[in-house]
Amino acid sequence: MNFKLLNFLKCLTVVCIFTISCKPEEINEPTVYNVDASLTKYVDKFFQEANSRGITIPKENLIVKPATNTADFTDICGKCTQNTKFPELQRSVEINMASSPCWKNISENDKEALVFHELGHCLLNRIAHKKDTFADGSPKSIMVANNTDLYGPCIYAFDENPTLCNKTNRRKYYIDELFDEKTAAPN
Repeated sequence: MNFKLLNFLKCLTVVCIFTISCKPEEINEPTVYNVDASLTKYVDKFFQEANSRGITIPKENLIVKPATNTADFTDICGKCTQNTKFPELQRSVEINMASSPCWKNISENDKEALVFHELGHCLLNRIAHKKDTFADGSPKSIMVANNTDLYGPCIYAFDENPTLCNKTNRRKYYIDELFDEKTAAPN
């Protein structure tokens, strides 16, 4: 064999070995989808709402459960925890279901809003809380820091007809805005 050809083949072999050995490490995390039965209907509704808007969100590596250490939840009703390096590999939502103002004494719509809010953080990358409000003082986004009583009726000491201030009709806007921040404000 020609000496130059032999050296070329040796160099090619070394380059091939180097290239193969320098592939980025493949991430072999287990695929997990674990939603506590008490929260399943809210999580399922979130995925239904996404699908109805043509948005496909992977369910892999998602855990949604009641908070186990409520001492970590002194000022919050829920939290999203993600793997900071690879957020899609670990997404965990905990809801403070032991607290009266967070869960026990709120409406079904507000429970849904709380779960949707936390899933917005974890699955839609809606990291920051919104502070913008409409002229009446109501938040412009479900991603407001304190979203309990987002849909509940306004009840004042002298309110003879609390149904006049029922905010449940705002649900569609808030869900639309959750999935698309460019949603136009309602009238």
